[in-house]
Amino acid sequence: MNSQKSRGDLGKYSIGIGDRFGHEARAQLRALEIANENGVFVTPVWNKSFREHSIIGTNPKQTREIIDMAVMESGWRDPYFMDADHIGLKTVDLFAAYADFFTIDVADYIGGKASGPDEAAFLDAVRPLLGRVEIPGLRAPIQVGEKELAEISRKYLLPVKEAGKIYRHICKQKGDTPFVTEISMDEALAPQSPTELLFILAAIAQEGIPIRTIAPKFSGEFL
Repeated sequence: MNSQKSRGDLGKYSIGIGDRFGHEARAQLRALEIANENGVFVTPVWNKSFREHSIIGTNPKQTREIIDMAVMESGWRDPYFMDADHIGLKTVDLFAAYADFFTIDVADYIGGKASGPDEAAFLDAVRPLLGRVEIPGLRAPIQVGEKELAEISRKYLLPVKEAGKIYRHICKQKGDTPFVTEISMDEALAPQSPTELLFILAAIAQEGIPIRTIAPKFSGEFL
């Protein structure tokens, strides 16, 4: 199968699809066709992690073949993607030849200590955001002081630096082939606040990672 068929724009709305056993892709596409017919275009992103492959006994090559076949048989002509879900440096190579969407999971690094020079460079870069920041869509402005900013840096800078290592490794593997990048911190003990997310995004920008989406841990109940 030609894994480059799925090149395209992620679009405003996308949905992660879990076809764990490889039997549901055509039905999932049909559901999205119905949504499209009703004026809501959603890009399908098939996601299956290294852990799920290990449990089921499959591999990313099989997943790519199943996806491409379903797309061909259904006549789907819009963008679609295959996600290397929850990958790190130890697992990403298994997916590199087949995925065009990479969810970089760095939740395990939350709370780790970044180097002194890295922390100093980050704090210097984001210092203009100290005080009151108006964010479109938020009911109230974000307010952050030096102490809170230092705490955010100590908690989240190392995960972002690790994400940078993984992203650059993927770039070497993929060469000129485009891919979508997501950073995941959702398998963490505590949710990220809006203030923390603002500075996480600032750190990601400073690291030069062109993310299209981010996966924080949901606050409250998510059933």
